[in-house]
Amino acid sequence: MSSASLQIRHYRNLKSISLRDLSELSGISASQLSKIESGKAKLTVETALKLAGILHVPAAIFLTEPAPQAKARRSITRRNTGTVHENPGMQLEILCSEFKEKQNLFWKVHVTARSFDENGGWRQHPGQEFLYVLGGKLELHSMYYDPITLFEGDSILFDADQPHAYIGVDGPAELIMMNSVSKSEER
Repeated sequence: MSSASLQIRHYRNLKSISLRDLSELSGISASQLSKIESGKAKLTVETALKLAGILHVPAAIFLTEPAPQAKARRSITRRNTGTVHENPGMQLEILCSEFKEKQNLFWKVHVTARSFDENGGWRQHPGQEFLYVLGGKLELHSMYYDPITLFEGDSILFDADQPHAYIGVDGPAELIMMNSVSKSEER
């Protein structure tokens, strides 16, 4: 039985919610919930988010496997002290890179490209990419979608193996980028 199925049952019991009540609240059949709790059905991210909202717990409890031993690591990057990489049309500062075993890379990105050519063309890599716009307007181009403009406070998550490119609209854009580096299969 997976950790997720044990956690769902634990928090459902802790809150004194029957399987039938959880079914009514979530719109998921009691049969399907029973299969998820017994490890006979796969828990999707969408279902985990729905159940977490009803049970008032972070969805990460259902979506992550517990570490084999407790860890108390941390990594700090002080302002403007990360290693900087210069790419066509963008500057990337590595953030919090000290962990030897990590599943994600974090970057502070300054996009200066005003056109696709200034960006250096398409970029692509394995994994997923998350962007959060801190300032300016970012136009994200993708080979499979129409360009989308993201404003301060907007975020996007996408599969980074699709060719993509960034353009600063009306001047530079500042963002936080996270790239997954885990080779494990998606849950």
